[in-house]
Amino acid sequence: MTVPTWATSLVHGTRATASVLPRTHLEGDADALAFEQSARFTAAALRARRLYPGALGELVERELRSCADFGVEPAEDGLIARLAAQVLAAEDQR
Repeated sequence: MTVPTWATSLVHGTRATASVLPRTHLEGDADALAFEQSARFTAAALRARRLYPGALGELVERELRSCADFGVEPAEDGLIARLAAQVLAAEDQR
C-alpha cells in the first residue's frame, strides 16, 4: 500500500521548490527600529485616532501602527517620524 502524496504533505509539510524558499532562509537588510521609537509610533497611532476622527485618523493610525509593528521606518525622508511628532504635539480640539 502506498501513501498518497496529499497525505504526505499533511504530515511532513510542503517542500520548498526552486521558486519558493522556506521561510527560514528569508533575510532582510533593513535597520531595526529602536524600542523607544516603536513605542513613540504606537502612542502616536493611538492619539491620531482621537485627534482626527474618520478616515484620516484611521489612515494615520494604520501607517504609524504598521511602522511600529514591523519595526522599520519605510521612508528615508523621515516622514513617519515627523508625522508621529506632529500628532503627539497636536492639541486635542475637544
